[in-house]
Amino acid sequence: MSMPDAKFEVVKFNGEGNFGLWQARVKDLLAQQGILKALRSTKPASMEDDDWEELQQRATGTIRLCLADDILYHVMDLTSP
Repeated sequence: MSMPDAKFEVVKFNGEGNFGLWQARVKDLLAQQGILKALRSTKPASMEDDDWEELQQRATGTIRLCLADDILYHVMDLTSP
């Protein structure tokens, strides 16, 4: 059963909630988007450098969208997840 138009919302982490639950939901969101492997510490050998960079940019952007402004301010210059 396909859900191409399904939308998932993760409550933005503001530093006060349960980080573990938030982290699990963000990982689920990244998996749903097909970009969870961007969290690996090294690039898969079979992946081109440009593709790896794009994957990391997409994951970083998704994670940022799940952060409250007060938290985002401290990590907005990071370029990888």
